[in-house]
Amino acid sequence: MLQAHNPDTIAPPVAFYSHGIEVPAGARTLHIAGVVGVTLEGTMPIGFEAQHRQIWLNVIEVLKSANMGVEDLVRLNVFSLDPSDVFMVSDGRQEFLNGHKPVSTYLAVKGLARPEFLVEMDAIAAKVD
Repeated sequence: MLQAHNPDTIAPPVAFYSHGIEVPAGARTLHIAGVVGVTLEGTMPIGFEAQHRQIWLNVIEVLKSANMGVEDLVRLNVFSLDPSDVFMVSDGRQEFLNGHKPVSTYLAVKGLARPEFLVEMDAIAAKVD
């Protein structure tokens, strides 16, 4: 089981994440590459919110393929073109994570691999079988 660390000796997290996550010995790890909002059919949803939602659906499918769930996420890195998107990123975490708060970094970047990509997320998960 993953253990969150949010010590009282530092300021609490400013959003929906934990300062640290401890992975127990013997856990399997899954590293998920940067995921974009492309659907199975190869279409790209229009707008940040739709792309971000599709990213979550894609990440959940990768987790399922490793017999893992969102509760096994250790780290999320989100890359967005617009710093104001951070609020929608937080909304997505609350919708999909069921109260779980992995370590997270949000970065506003100048560009992603293709111009139609508005957001991208990579992740690390760990699970003890």
